[in-house]
Amino acid sequence: MTPLLIERAQICDATWNEHIRESLQCVIYAQTYYLDTVCESWKALVWPNIQHPNIVMPIPIRRKWGFQVVYQPIFCQYLGLFSLKPLSGLQLESFLRVVSKEFSYIASYQFNPENSIRLSALAHTFPDFNFSQKHTYWLHLKGDLQQLDAGYSKDRKRNLVRSKGYNWQVQRSTDIQPLIKLFKENQTACIPGGIDPDAFNRLEALFNVLKARQQAELYYGVSNDHIHAGHIHAGILIVRFGGRAIYLFNAADQKGRKGNARTLMLDRYLRFIQDETLIFDFESPEVGSIAQFYVSFGSFPVSFYAISRNELWFPLKHFQEWRKRFFRTRQGLF
Repeated sequence: MTPLLIERAQICDATWNEHIRESLQCVIYAQTYYLDTVCESWKALVWPNIQHPNIVMPIPIRRKWGFQVVYQPIFCQYLGLFSLKPLSGLQLESFLRVVSKEFSYIASYQFNPENSIRLSALAHTFPDFNFSQKHTYWLHLKGDLQQLDAGYSKDRKRNLVRSKGYNWQVQRSTDIQPLIKLFKENQTACIPGGIDPDAFNRLEALFNVLKARQQAELYYGVSNDHIHAGHIHAGILIVRFGGRAIYLFNAADQKGRKGNARTLMLDRYLRFIQDETLIFDFESPEVGSIAQFYVSFGSFPVSFYAISRNELWFPLKHFQEWRKRFFRTRQGLF
């Protein structure tokens, strides 16, 4: 089998999006409207044909130094192959061979967790790819409140009690700007290399796109004391699609952190949806303290793989390797 490399303009949105919804790996990151918002541009590999695909693989592209670079967009934790039936090793290998043939430089490309088992077995087949294992954290909600409570660590339960002492008001909102402001003022300085200013423009655009489809839920922790009444101290953005809820973005100031406002908001959200059966994806970065915070809600690590590749001609290959040693980019904004 040989997958076809196609341009974004060749893709029928309705056909593609229906395929993603019906795929075994269904996740909102691969919907056309999501990719159009977070990517500079994107192409796709499809098989056996465009009209009736059985397997698709979206590939985000940006142009640099006159050539194509495959990269992992911000607010897009993973992509990979999306199939209607379980993937075989041969099918996954066929897609990777086309990727290897077509793209000399892959800054990073992250495959969904459902691709992991087959992908790990192929690492030795593609020595020109650098494979790395990453983790996110999933909480399976099965409509059981007792099970939810049992999953909380002692420390999380204790901090939840403390949060109630701050008498937070949890308010749902349609305005993303306070959340962006909170992040800029309280989190940006902690991220090595800083944040591309365009990231916040993309976040706002993405929120508006998802809000119009009723797939985004935004909550704020608002002070209820007599001194700071009505002041926003924390916020969380959750995206819902295809049986998953994704903890896409969050921020808090010093009072919000001290008062465990995000713990309270997450707890209320999980209790609100606890009658549903779904996966809550904490979308964790590779930061130990943050991962432990998510584990304290009863979530467990789920692995997925990323590939990178640098087969540029000299001296661009060496220049890019030098640049990587001096500049570090973080995909998650947490």
